[in-house]
Amino acid sequence: MKILLTTLVLSLALIGNAEAGRKKVTKQKPIKQIIRTYVPEFSAKSYLIADSSGTVLREHSIDTVMPIASISKLMIGILAAEQNLDEHLAVPRERSVQSSIPFRVSTLSRKELLTLALVKSDNLAAQVLCDNLPNCIDVMNSRAASLGMSHTHFNEPTGLSIDNVSTANDLLKLMLAATNNSIVSHISSMKEAEIETDKAPIKIKNTNPLTYTMDVILSKTGYTNPAGGCLVMTINSVVGPRILILLGSRNAKTRVPDMERLVKGLDNN
Repeated sequence: MKILLTTLVLSLALIGNAEAGRKKVTKQKPIKQIIRTYVPEFSAKSYLIADSSGTVLREHSIDTVMPIASISKLMIGILAAEQNLDEHLAVPRERSVQSSIPFRVSTLSRKELLTLALVKSDNLAAQVLCDNLPNCIDVMNSRAASLGMSHTHFNEPTGLSIDNVSTANDLLKLMLAATNNSIVSHISSMKEAEIETDKAPIKIKNTNPLTYTMDVILSKTGYTNPAGGCLVMTINSVVGPRILILLGSRNAKTRVPDMERLVKGLDNN
């Protein structure tokens, strides 16, 4: 009898320990998997930092001629800002480029098209602005020459062409002109915009997310495969107004962390 009771007690103890072990396991919280986003090292092929007078404070390969993608839209923006902004322009239904403009929209004001071109980097908006400027491409190149942009050429207004080329040094001259243009600087630095139409409004956000986190005076993004990621900004920084030009980043995603690295180094410039 004693042996039977001893065996029974041991069995119950083992069962109790096993149950406790199971309860202990079930009470453990699952281990959270930590996912880290890899941000590559600085990849821009050309960049510069300048003060508001155009004095270059830091630079790398600023005379290298490169495709500039949608940075081209700053030039058409300056030219369009000199026209009647309230004039309504026809928006074609047949399109060779993507656009955020609905097909039902047949006209938009020049200011609305300028907003789409600079904030959303809308290619159709840039085309319409150019189509309504006599000898548009010749005027773009003529203006570039008058600004001293001797290594710059525009083949069309959107920047999709690989033949739209410039240098960081040339773009500094364009940035000075654009920053001093109150219309272009105001519109390009908008975080978001809403354009009223007969039906639903066209809601857009700036293609440069840094407009949400920095005191941006002027901004323009660009990207094509040949150009890589491009980003130009004029900002109010801890050391005063600064012009930052970045070309040839690895892609459209790396241009932002590349620019953030430049901004973080401003206290040394």
